[in-house]
Amino acid sequence: MEQKPNAIQHLVWFQAGPPRLELTEEGPFLCLYLDGIMQSKMNQLAPAATLSRHLDPILLSLQQLKPQSVLQLGLGGGDINRFISTVLPNTRLVTVELNQTVIDAYQRYFCLHGKEEFIALPAQDFLQHNTEQWCFVIWDIFPLFDGWQQAMQKTLEQSGTILINLSQPDYQHQLEALLTERSYQCHPIEGYLNLLYEVKSLTEK
Repeated sequence: MEQKPNAIQHLVWFQAGPPRLELTEEGPFLCLYLDGIMQSKMNQLAPAATLSRHLDPILLSLQQLKPQSVLQLGLGGGDINRFISTVLPNTRLVTVELNQTVIDAYQRYFCLHGKEEFIALPAQDFLQHNTEQWCFVIWDIFPLFDGWQQAMQKTLEQSGTILINLSQPDYQHQLEALLTERSYQCHPIEGYLNLLYEVKSLTEK
Protein backbone atom coordinates (compact mmCIF):
# COMPACT_ATOMS: atom_id res chain seq x y z
CA MET A 1 0.00 0.00 0.00
CA GLU A 2 1.29 3.43 -0.93
CA GLN A 3 1.02 6.20 1.67
CA LYS A 4 0.19 9.77 0.73
CA PRO A 5 3.31 11.95 0.40
CA ASN A 6 3.76 14.84 2.80
CA ALA A 7 4.01 17.41 0.02
CA ILE A 8 1.16 17.59 -2.49
CA GLN A 9 1.53 19.89 -5.44
CA HIS A 10 -2.13 20.71 -5.84
CA LEU A 11 -5.17 19.66 -3.85
CA VAL A 12 -8.09 19.30 -6.21
CA TRP A 13 -10.85 17.81 -4.10
CA PHE A 14 -11.29 16.75 -0.49
CA GLN A 15 -14.07 15.01 1.44
CA ALA A 16 -13.73 14.73 5.19
CA GLY A 17 -15.54 11.40 5.30
CA PRO A 18 -16.09 8.82 6.49
CA PRO A 19 -14.40 7.54 4.44
CA ARG A 20 -11.87 10.37 4.08
CA LEU A 21 -11.37 10.93 0.36
CA GLU A 22 -8.69 13.15 -1.10
CA LEU A 23 -8.08 13.85 -4.76
CA THR A 24 -4.70 15.29 -5.63
CA GLU A 25 -2.95 16.32 -8.80
CA GLU A 26 0.74 15.42 -8.68
CA GLY A 27 2.35 16.44 -11.94
CA PRO A 28 0.57 14.48 -14.71
CA PHE A 29 -0.91 12.07 -12.18
CA LEU A 30 -4.37 12.22 -10.67
CA CYS A 31 -4.39 10.39 -7.32
CA LEU A 32 -7.22 9.27 -5.07
CA TYR A 33 -6.54 8.54 -1.39
CA LEU A 34 -8.94 6.73 0.90
CA ASP A 35 -8.14 7.32 4.57
CA GLY A 36 -4.56 8.21 3.61
CA ILE A 37 -3.97 5.12 1.44
CA MET A 38 -3.62 5.55 -2.32
CA GLN A 39 -6.45 3.85 -4.19
CA SER A 40 -5.81 5.18 -7.67
CA LYS A 41 -2.97 6.83 -9.54
CA MET A 42 -3.85 7.66 -13.11
CA ASN A 43 -1.54 9.15 -15.69
CA GLN A 44 -3.82 11.69 -17.34
CA LEU A 45 -1.76 11.36 -20.54
CA ALA A 46 -2.30 7.56 -20.68
CA PRO A 47 -5.36 6.81 -18.51
CA ALA A 48 -5.77 3.17 -19.59
CA ALA A 49 -2.27 2.16 -18.43
CA THR A 50 -1.90 0.76 -14.92
CA LEU A 51 0.79 2.08 -12.59
CA SER A 52 0.24 -0.74 -10.07
CA ARG A 53 2.58 -3.68 -10.68
CA HIS A 54 0.46 -6.05 -8.63
CA LEU A 55 -2.32 -5.67 -11.22
CA ASP A 56 -0.14 -6.68 -14.17
CA PRO A 57 -0.88 -10.44 -13.84
CA ILE A 58 -4.62 -9.70 -13.69
CA LEU A 59 -4.50 -7.57 -16.82
CA LEU A 60 -2.44 -10.23 -18.61
CA SER A 61 -4.94 -12.93 -17.68
CA LEU A 62 -7.85 -10.76 -18.83
CA GLN A 63 -6.13 -10.08 -22.14
CA GLN A 64 -5.42 -13.78 -22.71
CA LEU A 65 -8.85 -15.10 -21.69
CA LYS A 66 -11.02 -12.26 -23.05
CA PRO A 67 -13.91 -13.19 -20.73
CA GLN A 68 -17.46 -12.33 -21.70
CA SER A 69 -18.29 -11.24 -18.15
CA VAL A 70 -16.24 -9.95 -15.21
CA LEU A 71 -17.35 -9.52 -11.61
CA GLN A 72 -15.10 -7.21 -9.61
CA LEU A 73 -15.42 -7.16 -5.81
CA GLY A 74 -13.89 -3.87 -4.68
CA LEU A 75 -13.34 -0.97 -7.06
CA GLY A 76 -9.81 -0.20 -5.91
CA GLY A 77 -8.29 2.46 -8.13
CA GLY A 78 -10.39 1.68 -11.19
CA ASP A 79 -7.39 0.46 -13.21
CA ILE A 80 -9.23 -2.75 -14.12
CA ASN A 81 -12.26 -0.75 -15.26
CA ARG A 82 -10.24 1.53 -17.52
CA PHE A 83 -8.33 -1.43 -18.97
CA ILE A 84 -11.50 -3.38 -19.79
CA SER A 85 -13.21 -0.29 -21.22
CA THR A 86 -10.27 0.22 -23.56
CA VAL A 87 -8.96 -3.27 -24.40
CA LEU A 88 -12.09 -5.43 -23.92
CA PRO A 89 -14.98 -3.08 -24.70
CA ASN A 90 -17.43 -5.93 -25.32
CA THR A 91 -16.85 -7.51 -21.91
CA ARG A 92 -19.63 -7.03 -19.39
CA LEU A 93 -18.14 -5.59 -16.19
CA VAL A 94 -19.99 -5.36 -12.89
CA THR A 95 -18.19 -3.79 -9.93
CA VAL A 96 -19.43 -4.24 -6.36
CA GLU A 97 -18.09 -1.53 -4.06
CA LEU A 98 -19.01 -0.89 -0.43
CA ASN A 99 -18.70 2.92 -0.53
CA GLN A 100 -20.94 4.92 -2.84
CA THR A 101 -18.61 7.91 -2.36
CA VAL A 102 -15.73 5.91 -3.84
CA ILE A 103 -17.91 5.03 -6.85
CA ASP A 104 -18.88 8.69 -7.22
CA ALA A 105 -15.23 9.83 -7.12
CA TYR A 106 -14.26 7.23 -9.72
CA GLN A 107 -17.10 8.11 -12.07
CA ARG A 108 -16.38 11.83 -11.78
CA TYR A 109 -12.59 11.83 -12.16
CA PHE A 110 -11.23 8.44 -13.26
CA CYS A 111 -13.85 6.85 -15.51
CA LEU A 112 -13.39 6.38 -19.27
CA HIS A 113 -17.16 5.88 -19.64
CA GLY A 114 -17.11 2.29 -20.81
CA LYS A 115 -19.95 -0.21 -20.43
CA GLU A 116 -19.74 -0.53 -16.67
CA GLU A 117 -22.26 -1.38 -13.96
CA PHE A 118 -21.79 -0.43 -10.31
CA ILE A 119 -23.50 -1.88 -7.26
CA ALA A 120 -23.01 -0.12 -3.91
CA LEU A 121 -23.17 -3.07 -1.50
CA PRO A 122 -20.94 -5.02 0.85
CA ALA A 123 -19.44 -7.91 -1.13
CA GLN A 124 -20.89 -10.47 1.28
CA ASP A 125 -24.42 -9.13 0.73
CA PHE A 126 -24.07 -9.26 -3.04
CA LEU A 127 -22.59 -12.76 -3.00
CA GLN A 128 -25.30 -14.06 -0.70
CA HIS A 129 -27.96 -13.30 -3.31
CA ASN A 130 -25.95 -13.74 -6.52
CA THR A 131 -27.20 -16.53 -8.77
CA GLU A 132 -25.12 -15.71 -11.84
CA GLN A 133 -21.98 -17.51 -12.94
CA TRP A 134 -19.19 -15.16 -14.04
CA CYS A 135 -16.41 -16.01 -16.47
CA PHE A 136 -13.87 -14.03 -14.43
CA VAL A 137 -13.97 -12.79 -10.83
CA ILE A 138 -11.61 -10.29 -9.22
CA TRP A 139 -11.48 -10.06 -5.41
CA ASP A 140 -9.76 -6.79 -4.48
CA ILE A 141 -11.02 -5.96 -1.00
CA PHE A 142 -8.98 -4.12 1.65
CA PRO A 143 -9.18 -4.38 4.57
CA LEU A 144 -10.71 -7.80 5.02
CA PHE A 145 -13.91 -7.73 7.04
CA ASP A 146 -15.40 -9.95 9.73
CA GLY A 147 -16.86 -12.96 7.98
CA TRP A 148 -14.66 -12.64 4.89
CA GLN A 149 -14.09 -16.40 4.84
CA GLN A 150 -17.80 -17.04 4.24
CA ALA A 151 -17.81 -14.45 1.46
CA MET A 152 -14.74 -16.10 -0.05
CA GLN A 153 -16.48 -19.48 0.05
CA LYS A 154 -19.35 -17.96 -1.94
CA THR A 155 -16.83 -16.50 -4.39
CA LEU A 156 -15.24 -19.92 -4.86
CA GLU A 157 -18.62 -21.29 -5.97
CA GLN A 158 -17.92 -19.50 -9.24
CA SER A 159 -16.63 -21.92 -11.86
CA GLY A 160 -14.64 -19.31 -13.81
CA THR A 161 -11.16 -17.91 -13.22
CA ILE A 162 -10.79 -16.07 -9.90
CA LEU A 163 -8.04 -13.56 -9.14
CA ILE A 164 -7.59 -12.65 -5.46
CA ASN A 165 -5.48 -9.65 -4.49
CA LEU A 166 -4.53 -10.40 -0.88
CA SER A 167 -3.23 -7.13 0.54
CA GLN A 168 -2.94 -8.55 4.08
CA PRO A 169 -0.46 -11.46 3.90
CA ASP A 170 -1.16 -12.31 7.55
CA TYR A 171 -4.28 -14.02 6.22
CA GLN A 172 -2.39 -16.21 3.74
CA HIS A 173 -2.85 -19.47 5.65
CA GLN A 174 -6.56 -18.84 6.22
CA LEU A 175 -7.06 -18.13 2.52
CA GLU A 176 -5.13 -21.20 1.37
CA ALA A 177 -7.20 -23.35 3.73
CA LEU A 178 -10.23 -22.29 1.67
CA LEU A 179 -8.56 -23.10 -1.65
CA THR A 180 -7.87 -26.79 -1.03
CA GLU A 181 -10.42 -27.97 -3.63
CA ARG A 182 -9.31 -25.57 -6.38
CA SER A 183 -6.14 -25.44 -8.45
CA TYR A 184 -4.31 -22.16 -7.89
CA GLN A 185 -1.03 -20.31 -8.11
CA CYS A 186 0.29 -17.67 -5.73
CA HIS A 187 2.22 -14.81 -7.30
CA PRO A 188 4.30 -12.71 -4.88
CA ILE A 189 4.77 -9.17 -6.21
CA GLU A 190 8.30 -7.82 -5.86
CA GLY A 191 8.34 -4.66 -3.76
CA TYR A 192 4.74 -5.18 -2.56
CA LEU A 193 3.18 -6.92 0.43
CA ASN A 194 0.41 -8.11 -1.88
CA LEU A 195 0.03 -11.78 -2.74
CA LEU A 196 -1.91 -12.43 -5.93
CA TYR A 197 -3.77 -15.73 -6.13
CA GLU A 198 -4.88 -17.04 -9.50
CA VAL A 199 -7.56 -19.69 -9.01
CA LYS A 200 -7.97 -21.73 -12.16
CA SER A 201 -11.30 -22.20 -13.86
CA LEU A 202 -12.97 -25.53 -13.13
CA THR A 203 -12.66 -26.31 -16.85
CA GLU A 204 -8.86 -26.00 -16.69
CA LYS A 205 -6.70 -28.94 -15.70
